[in-house]
Amino acid sequence: MGVALFDRTANTLSLNENGKRFFRTVETVFSELERVRSELAESAGEPGGKIRMRINVSRHIITKIIADFRAKYPNVTFLLDFGGSRDDSDYAIIVSDENIGGEFERHEFLKEEIMLAVHKSHPSAARKEISASMLSGEKFICLYPKYSLRCLTESICAEAGFRPDIVLECGDPQCITDYLKMGMGISLFPTVSWQNELDPSLVLVRLNGGIYRNTNVYLNKNAPPSAKIFLRHMQSGKTKKAAP
Repeated sequence: MGVALFDRTANTLSLNENGKRFFRTVETVFSELERVRSELAESAGEPGGKIRMRINVSRHIITKIIADFRAKYPNVTFLLDFGGSRDDSDYAIIVSDENIGGEFERHEFLKEEIMLAVHKSHPSAARKEISASMLSGEKFICLYPKYSLRCLTESICAEAGFRPDIVLECGDPQCITDYLKMGMGISLFPTVSWQNELDPSLVLVRLNGGIYRNTNVYLNKNAPPSAKIFLRHMQSGKTKKAAP
């Protein structure tokens, strides 16, 4: 390129400002090449290319959908981020229960009830329904603060006039289930997204007359054709709403 693109020190090699500018341009070029390749593959009757996705919620459900799609279209590759550090515009598809603006089209995907999960020995296990105000003083097991379910937990407790006493936090639903089975606390539980994590030792109790979460699929308006085909595949087998 005729200029230095990297700054070198004894143990590291990093892009300088020239390098960052060059990288942004090259990344755009490769992204455009990928889009064209995807369009050519689709016109030939065989979708291909890469689909970069950010999955904020419903990870287990999306995993199954991807596996089914790949069995049908093996030439499509998925690049998955959970949470993600990229700009929204870098993704062809975002699955989230939060609003995504910008160059994205919103498509409804899933409506599920969020219930309270307790060990069967917990006093609340005998109830069919409970008010959030009755959870003051309970020990909560939660996802990390970056997750929307954690925000929902704190919001529900705040509306009931208290802060949740969080004794354990993690980033894995299975981890939460394990500690619930030990009777270490209580947790909010998405009834569809986490249905495979439900254990016979746990009881789900309706909270505040019924609390629901809407998950949407956001399609980038500049997404490759393979992403649009994948969206149709998601919609063809989606679950509309959890049974009460």
